[in-house]
Amino acid sequence: MNNRNVFLEKELPYQKLALVGLEKDKVLSMPKEVLAPLLSGKISPLLMANVQTENGTVDVPMKLQLYRDKNGTAQVMTYPVQKEIPNDLRLSLYETNKLQQGEIIKKPIDEDGTRRLKFLQLDPETNNIMKRDVSVVKMQEQLKSIEKINDIQLGANQKQAALEGKPIELTVGDQKVSVGVDLKQPTGFKVVQGDMREWEKQQKIKYDEATPGYMGYVQTDKNRWEYTQIIDKATMHKVRKESISETRSAGMKL
Repeated sequence: MNNRNVFLEKELPYQKLALVGLEKDKVLSMPKEVLAPLLSGKISPLLMANVQTENGTVDVPMKLQLYRDKNGTAQVMTYPVQKEIPNDLRLSLYETNKLQQGEIIKKPIDEDGTRRLKFLQLDPETNNIMKRDVSVVKMQEQLKSIEKINDIQLGANQKQAALEGKPIELTVGDQKVSVGVDLKQPTGFKVVQGDMREWEKQQKIKYDEATPGYMGYVQTDKNRWEYTQIIDKATMHKVRKESISETRSAGMKL
């Protein structure tokens, strides 16, 4: 079987992508800045999709992420831009504030009739709450691998903090390395060369610097993708007012 975090163009779920206006030719013509992270299992940059509703077609800015189901088949998760953070997960105000501050929280969630412990993380560009089973992230294995590769011993407090989803700073030789949960990554785990300040900078860089004013990719009338501003407050309000109810959850499987 192929690497679970890497996808080939031939195995993409084109029929499902077409549900948001991304037919096969549009997907394959995406610029590398969109297609490369998508094929590697990362969350895509912001792009404009077209969703069919009872009132016609609505332009909805969203992000996409590929994942594999239990059979190894490629599926797609959508993260449409929302005006407010949805609370279908019944988060407390304290939990919501933690997410808004960029922290990861761990919480049992009922999904499809099963209660599972999940990591939750907010994507501030879309106001979606990303979630991943704690067992899928495999933090215990990640930490053991780091100890073995770098010939170091993590302290009990460091391990416990990491298992709760908090980033930790390590000293490897004469270098600082920060590791922790990041659900934007295909494995749900991230390693940054640097201290906690560098970790925080890397977590914010795409949102604050690379995409100022909500920038993203739009399929133009010239039949090509262009990088442009696709969201402003008026657009976001319009999308939120007219958008379909199924985009209210924390990510939507097509």
